[in-house]
Amino acid sequence: MIELFESIINNKTMLIIGTYYCVPITIAVIVLFFLKTSRDERGRAIIGKASIISTIVFIILVNVFAKLSMRTPMDFYSMANGVQWIYNIVLTIQVVAILIYKKIE
Repeated sequence: MIELFESIINNKTMLIIGTYYCVPITIAVIVLFFLKTSRDERGRAIIGKASIISTIVFIILVNVFAKLSMRTPMDFYSMANGVQWIYNIVLTIQVVAILIYKKIE
């Protein structure tokens, strides 16, 4: 499992893919933040609930990345790739949580 993580995180292609994925997901979060349908009767509770979930996921992912980075030597691509994909995963969870909460409420 560690070897698979190392091969993925040291891959320059994964960094480029993560960079291209970052742009639309960031735009989606910004658009969802300003949409009127992302609000409920009390204001921005939908975005608040989704933010709590994504913050918890961020804390977990950063700690896992820190533990794994202590085991292996990290170069620029490894660190950039890890941080980029943590950002992408957190924003993806944010978008999915907002869309789920919009359907529920």
